[in-house]
Amino acid sequence: MPAIFAVLGYGVLRVALAPVWNLGVSIASLVIADDAPNFNPELSSTYNPEAEKPSDAPEDSEDDAISIDDIDLPSDGERYANVTCERIGLDSPVYWGDSSAILRNGAGHSKFSFLPGFGRIIVLSAHNTSFFKPLKDIEEGDVITLDTNYDTYKYNVTSVKVMHEDDLGKKIENMLLEEKETLMLYTCYPFHAISGRKTKRLVVLGERIEGVDVIWREQ
Repeated sequence: MPAIFAVLGYGVLRVALAPVWNLGVSIASLVIADDAPNFNPELSSTYNPEAEKPSDAPEDSEDDAISIDDIDLPSDGERYANVTCERIGLDSPVYWGDSSAILRNGAGHSKFSFLPGFGRIIVLSAHNTSFFKPLKDIEEGDVITLDTNYDTYKYNVTSVKVMHEDDLGKKIENMLLEEKETLMLYTCYPFHAISGRKTKRLVVLGERIEGVDVIWREQ
């Protein structure tokens, strides 16, 4: 199972990604490695499905954005969300980071991609034998929900493709610079293969259709 182990600080959430040093090397590691190094983080959780969210407010509410100062940014190895797709039975915890330990417990969120609401790409990965196994049945038009403590985000699936790992790396590199919120889920392909290193990835893309914006850059 590939995993993303480029380590960038939270500065990536405050500045554009164009100047990120050696981004190409990080992405190559993302799509080629069978397993990320196991740093054995002590996994924890701040996720609370009962947390009050802007989407719970009355329809006439003017709360269409929140400040980054009002968000508890997740720490390495911390669960901050849950990702679901009701039609296919997808239901997985989401952790910040994507080490081997994280991927044994849920979906990993690449630390050089963005959190929901930031208007940029969100990259999640998980094993195709466990948490992302339901993706074998996903179709365009399905709705994926990414629930966080600060709001519930929904994404309409616009693309489901099988890609070579090298092509995926190039695609992510380009999408990291786009000012458009796109959710990417990916896992190894094919699902039924039980031996050998898999060089293909099932890649699911979705456009945001619900959820508030996070104000994270100074105007």
